Amino acid sequence: MSGVAAAATSNQHHNSTPLVFADSLNSSIGDDASDGFVLATDSDTSEKSWWGASIELTTVLLLGELLYKVGADSMEDDFDYEIDGNAAQFFYDRLTSSESWKYDDNDIGMNWGHAYAGALYQQAFRNHGFNYYEATLGSFVASTVWEVFAEYKEVVSINDQIVTTWGGAVLGESMYQLAEMLESKDGWIPATVGWVFNPSQTIRGWFDYASPPRFNRSKTIDEFTLYTGALYTSKEVADVSSTQLTLGMKATVDSRAGHYDTLSGTPTLVEMAMETGLSQDGVEEWQMATQLLLGGYVGHQKSANELADSWSHRFYIGPSTGMEYTSLGLEADEDFYALVNLLGLSIGSTWSNQDFNIEVRSDIFGDFAMVKPFATKDYLSQGRYFWGTKSVLWEGEYGYAWGHTFNLSVEASYRDLLLGMSVKSQRWDSIDGKDNERQPGWNPNVNDLDFNDARDRYEVYLSYFINEGLSMSLHHERIDRSGEIQGIENPSIYSRLDDTEQRTWLQLEYHY
Repeated sequence: MSGVAAAATSNQHHNSTPLVFADSLNSSIGDDASDGFVLATDSDTSEKSWWGASIELTTVLLLGELLYKVGADSMEDDFDYEIDGNAAQFFYDRLTSSESWKYDDNDIGMNWGHAYAGALYQQAFRNHGFNYYEATLGSFVASTVWEVFAEYKEVVSINDQIVTTWGGAVLGESMYQLAEMLESKDGWIPATVGWVFNPSQTIRGWFDYASPPRFNRSKTIDEFTLYTGALYTSKEVADVSSTQLTLGMKATVDSRAGHYDTLSGTPTLVEMAMETGLSQDGVEEWQMATQLLLGGYVGHQKSANELADSWSHRFYIGPSTGMEYTSLGLEADEDFYALVNLLGLSIGSTWSNQDFNIEVRSDIFGDFAMVKPFATKDYLSQGRYFWGTKSVLWEGEYGYAWGHTFNLSVEASYRDLLLGMSVKSQRWDSIDGKDNERQPGWNPNVNDLDFNDARDRYEVYLSYFINEGLSMSLHHERIDRSGEIQGIENPSIYSRLDDTEQRTWLQLEYHY
């Protein structure tokens, strides 16, 4: 994160630490994993409870409606509709008419908050025996009900539907599986994180109504790591530098050996990482990402002999999805984007013997992104402003975009030493088309803008395991950023900004 690349190795002493930001994936699939698609027949999974899911979902929606009513006065500028005449026709039109479905212009905190709402919808079904895809369908229905009926004065938000349903499914599933994993860890920190990740399960446990464990922990590879470090970062063009204290968490549940649920029911690998950077100016950075491998093909070729220098080979390939929120820097120099990796492909391979481990991993995703155009600083320095363009640029200083994320990582370890490198490349192009945007009467889009952004992150790191529970790592990362803003109706409007950031940090990790 700062590339979050932490010490990790898959030798006989340590499991590898999965890393969400383009770093290596835990490749210890298990010696009993058979070649082929990851299928399983664990009979201990809980039965579906429609009543339980309905009660939990209704509770979440009612609490959301209460909070919405409390803050209604501050959102009056977002109100475009009133029920006038036939209420049934009004709501039918909201559901079916393209005139009602638009990209909104709410601030980023509210729009990205829909991911957490979606996570609660997802968990309302997962907590009561429904599989991942059934829960995702339920989340989509709940999100549609909220957009059409609860927020009937506003546009039916396309971006909220994507973030709530898809982002919420990724976040909800990650927190659902990780919360259950954390129940097996000792200490108040895992217990607290588990409570935050799945509050409903915790509250129901107080009344002896918690759902039974869905997963057999003896058949998964779990990781929960907390870390802290010292980071120095500098930007060439902006000519700013910062020294920060970093605090972070990484967690994973790896069930690629295929022992429970089915390929169509439960993601076989869950990864999550969070990190904050604190400087004398306060919270200067916040990064969070989570990723799901949705199943796929797993292979394991083991040497016929048991000699220490005999090599084994493991590989996997399968569909994946994820989400990411990144804010680096302050105010005018902030680099911000939040995205949902809608669907992608992950592939990885590992070669290992008793002392050595080499692994390669790659992912590619199609993205829906909310991005602060990187050329904003140059655009504003020309005396321009976002009034009269996309309303979300004026209201929230970000825009919607389609794009892609590509990850590649390579690690090589020898006993307690690990050397790794990672690359993350991202490209986004703004979503244009006035017919799909909310255009308030007081700020119509009369001078539309198109923006294109690129981010490339290159990281190298060296890690050393001090003992089973403690490791230390040294990292260096380079981030290349570039952005363009181009007028659509007025092509003479043009801004471009390029900058390079160098980041170096020392990190100490505690592995539960």
